[in-house]
Amino acid sequence: MMLNSKSTLAAALAAGFLIAAPNFALAEPDATPPEAPGEHGDRHPGGGHHGRHLGGPFLRELRSLDLSEAQRSSVRNAVKASLDAGRSQHETLRSLQRRLLNTTPDSAGYAALVNQLADAEANAARDRVQKAAALKGELYAMLTDAQKARLITRLQQLPEPPARSEKTGGKPR
Repeated sequence: MMLNSKSTLAAALAAGFLIAAPNFALAEPDATPPEAPGEHGDRHPGGGHHGRHLGGPFLRELRSLDLSEAQRSSVRNAVKASLDAGRSQHETLRSLQRRLLNTTPDSAGYAALVNQLADAEANAARDRVQKAAALKGELYAMLTDAQKARLITRLQQLPEPPARSEKTGGKPR
């Protein structure tokens, strides 16, 4: 099953949203937000890609609003519940990925395992996008009309993300 580039991008954005949500959920109410990528290079504690998204633009801008303590608590609970719900699916994918890693291409059932993982990855990508959208709707509903207007304005003022290389899906060189 081949996903088109828009579906892949949406899945990647949703995954980043869900991966970075713990940073938002566990943040101290008055803590300063972590630096955005690119402000001081692309340094990440521990290396790798983790921490790069920092909750995505929606959560980053949501954090900048003057939320009441009750709103902060509700947001934390919703984000935590969303993360907890996705954990078992994530573990299932990791298990399939590990099985494929430890299976050689000439093994019996290799092609079936590849197809099983491809289907599971496609389903997980779709589910992540749908769950991220549902969480975004739930969080948005917690805001006052004034907060919603401010959030929309701030999101509209964000710069366009940099173009990515179509060939590798990475940064242009």
